[in-house]
Amino acid sequence: MFTAKCRTVREATGFRLTFFCEVCGGGYTTPTLVCDTPKKALHLGEQDARLHFNRCACCHRWVCDEHFNENRMMCTDCVPRICTRCKAPVSKGDAFCAVCGAPQFEAGKDEER
Repeated sequence: MFTAKCRTVREATGFRLTFFCEVCGGGYTTPTLVCDTPKKALHLGEQDARLHFNRCACCHRWVCDEHFNENRMMCTDCVPRICTRCKAPVSKGDAFCAVCGAPQFEAGKDEER
């Protein structure tokens, strides 16, 4: 299953689905999916929604970008975003720590060369 919680609304021309982050409960709603069955709509909706969610490598929950630690490929419940130098909390998208100024991007092995 993609996310633990999904809401389906039938519209005149198809279906609209909302998928929810398993950490914060925030949702992403698909555009209207033109298809004749809820099963087809769910398949199409999951494909669209996967662009807005990430799967934690540790607990395997689907979470929104705000609750995903991209440096560790895990949700922020499993591995919070913290500065490696001073251990202060770091917000999503911050390139530098607001406390000590340390860079927050962790280069991959290929980029370190």
